[in-house]
Amino acid sequence: MKRILVVSQRNSCRSLMAEGWLKYYGRGAAEITSAGVVPTELDLYAASAMSDAIIEISDYKSKGIAQVVDQEFDYVVILSSDIEHVLPTFKGTPRVYEYPFPDVSSVDLEVEEKKRAYADLRDELENFCFDFIHQKIKPLM
Repeated sequence: MKRILVVSQRNSCRSLMAEGWLKYYGRGAAEITSAGVVPTELDLYAASAMSDAIIEISDYKSKGIAQVVDQEFDYVVILSSDIEHVLPTFKGTPRVYEYPFPDVSSVDLEVEEKKRAYADLRDELENFCFDFIHQKIKPLM
């Protein structure tokens, strides 16, 4: 079983959404963990957007890098730009990929625009996670 760590700045939105999708598409072939450089609470807009897609992340807890640094991973996927330089050296020799996605939580939007932005991010992350799992972990037939 392959081990994947998904990292973002706060582990409140992007990385938790990606964790949900990677667990969905990688079930039985991958163990997924996520963490943040400066962890905060789960973003409720992210949880709502994922719930709309029938992926439940409302019980996910934000974790810091320090909580996972001693674990060994096959892959480290970085979803925030400009954080690779602050990450620790991970055990083993994980393949590190940086795929920055927009930080929709930091944009000041009206409620309906915000919901749309989160839904768009959810859909982009789903496509990314589907491709990642099927290109790196378990190829499609």
